[in-house]
Amino acid sequence: MQTILVIITFSLAAGYLLKKFVWNPIMEKKQSTLGTFDGGKTKCGKNDCGCH
Repeated sequence: MQTILVIITFSLAAGYLLKKFVWNPIMEKKQSTLGTFDGGKTKCGKNDCGCH
């Protein structure tokens, strides 16, 4: 019984570390930026109001 609990705990910890350090950086790179001239960093919101 103890061995099963250790395996479950280790699997959860390893899964958490993989998600945090491997999965999230990969998914952040795949997300594309908005189609604005400054890379989606407009000062007036998500819609382009033409003020810059």
